[in-house]
Amino acid sequence: MSFRWRGRRYEVRTVLAHWVEATAWWGEQRSSSLGSSSGWAPSRRVIWRVEAVTRTGIPGAYDLAVSAEGWRLLQVMD
Repeated sequence: MSFRWRGRRYEVRTVLAHWVEATAWWGEQRSSSLGSSSGWAPSRRVIWRVEAVTRTGIPGAYDLAVSAEGWRLLQVMD
């Protein structure tokens, strides 16, 4: 697995951790399976902390999130 950030490709070497977070519920309204509004409900995203390296072999730790909107880089740790 790999990802791109700022024009560079990062090859994932190890998954260090993963967890699920609830996201802001006030930004969207969900409907029930019956089609009527069920009020405000939280969405969620899955966070993966990975160790990845650049083509030159420089390692780093990165928090990547996946949600209904797709993948997103959340944090870079030195």
